[in-house]
Amino acid sequence: MLEKLKQCRQKELNGVNTPCTMDEMNYAVAPLYKRGLIETRKRVVENKVLLCIYVTAAGKDFLDKLEAEQYLH
Repeated sequence: MLEKLKQCRQKELNGVNTPCTMDEMNYAVAPLYKRGLIETRKRVVENKVLLCIYVTAAGKDFLDKLEAEQYLH
């Protein structure tokens, strides 16, 4: 679940035109959404309307804290 959140955030940082989709996140969507770490928005990608996943401010803070903890250990 955390790996999926990290991957989604990395796509956002890389400026990828296609954000994370429900298919990519599969099982991780519900727990991350319930915790407020991701949000969903409809977006047209390649002439298809997709429900895309974006990392929230809370999700970004969470990832920053995880990264900081890794450097402390």
